[in-house]
Amino acid sequence: MINMPEHYQHILDWTVAIIIHLAGIIGAVHALMTKKDSRAALGWTVVCVFLPGLGVLIYCMFGINRIKSLAREWKSYGLSQVNHTNAAIPRTSGKLASHYKLPEHYSSLIKTGDTILKQALEGGCSLEMLIDGTQAYPKMIEAINQATESVYLSTYIFGATGIGKQFIDALAAAHERGVEVKVLIDGVGVMYSWPSAYYRLRRKKVPASLFLPPFRSWYYALHLNLRSHAKIMVVDGKLGFTGGMNIHEDNYNPKGEPRIHDMHFMVKGPVVGQMQDAFLRYWYFSTKQQPKKIVYYDDTPVGEAFCRGIAAGPYLDFPQLQAMLCAAVNCATQRIRIMTPYLILGYSLSSALSSAALRGVDVEIVLPETNNLSFVKGASEALMPTLLAHGVNFYYRPGIFAHTKLFIVDDGCAFIGSSNLDTRSFLLNFEYNLELYDQVFIGKLNKYFDEIKRNSHVITGEWLQSQAFGIKLRNSIFKLFSPYL
Repeated sequence: MINMPEHYQHILDWTVAIIIHLAGIIGAVHALMTKKDSRAALGWTVVCVFLPGLGVLIYCMFGINRIKSLAREWKSYGLSQVNHTNAAIPRTSGKLASHYKLPEHYSSLIKTGDTILKQALEGGCSLEMLIDGTQAYPKMIEAINQATESVYLSTYIFGATGIGKQFIDALAAAHERGVEVKVLIDGVGVMYSWPSAYYRLRRKKVPASLFLPPFRSWYYALHLNLRSHAKIMVVDGKLGFTGGMNIHEDNYNPKGEPRIHDMHFMVKGPVVGQMQDAFLRYWYFSTKQQPKKIVYYDDTPVGEAFCRGIAAGPYLDFPQLQAMLCAAVNCATQRIRIMTPYLILGYSLSSALSSAALRGVDVEIVLPETNNLSFVKGASEALMPTLLAHGVNFYYRPGIFAHTKLFIVDDGCAFIGSSNLDTRSFLLNFEYNLELYDQVFIGKLNKYFDEIKRNSHVITGEWLQSQAFGIKLRNSIFKLFSPYL
């Protein structure tokens, strides 16, 4: 061990301290200049200034969005060429609700989508609601077994045992008979199950990739906070599945109630092409691999629904889904019905819902009484009183955890997909959702909502106030971190 003279040791100590504090100042300035949410900017500034060493390291891992610059790099290396493999793109846009024979008050919402999504509303679509994995998984596996050209699957969690093994076997069989199979699993979500579905797929020679696996290298570790939460499966370019459901045994119980309630959707018609395009972008994002063959999809009208895909992610200049939901709330005339496992609305959507309730729109929000993330539930309860005071109605759904996501506007419009109504889904996750218009199908969604609400109990301001002081204090602390949850 080298003994350094005391004088030089003091110089070294001061030099290290100065460098650490300079790094803290630089981190704080970066947060101030780049964070659009003032609360997030303040939080990261405090962390960097008062914990200059550890704080800067945490900020570098969780606070800096490197995806936008990376997305520009992908595009420069051919990401946009994925469009050119699709014979049915582009289509005309900019049509008002009257063109689609929809209620006129949806015109502003449709125009908002035309402007910010740069993607047309597709007619001739059909959707089928699938409750829990007990209904969804057999149809998905059957579709894989009948595939003749391609199977593209993206999910957050992919269990490798039970029903997950059935998916793996079906995907391997499709690959062996010459179907182009691609499976994309989130790099964190894959760790929810052991053994890993990713390695089982690779052992069976099925093309599979992990989305930003954080422990693969230090570079990927810097993206730990950015996850792919999208659930997309497209078969032969003509049959799609999307919604909020992962592939896991907890969602499946053919003999009774599963351990998690959820909802998925089987989709047919032209919008399946948009789903396929979104998957191919995510696949290229993860692998830099273009499709091996020209990819087409079936554009034949098969139903009466109008749909549009919303592929949201942190690479975008602003949260598109949040903007679309605010536009939907602003055009509501009768009611807004929301079902979500996690509720951290943010200022803009919270204000929009309050304004809707104050102008007489019936706003109803159903949340699971049992939640796997108690801190998110606590933050939600701390945020409820203001919305309750403005006339928003809250309900707790009893029983097992419900992961279902619905956003219904009046009797003709809905948003379905993978996004929760929280900061993570709006700003950090790669998500996929559908904007849809179909009075018959949305009537079925409303009927389902009514059944759940009938068996739920009302959350009141009096009940929240009656909670123990410790619970209210805990929830208020969780609320402070709501921009980061």
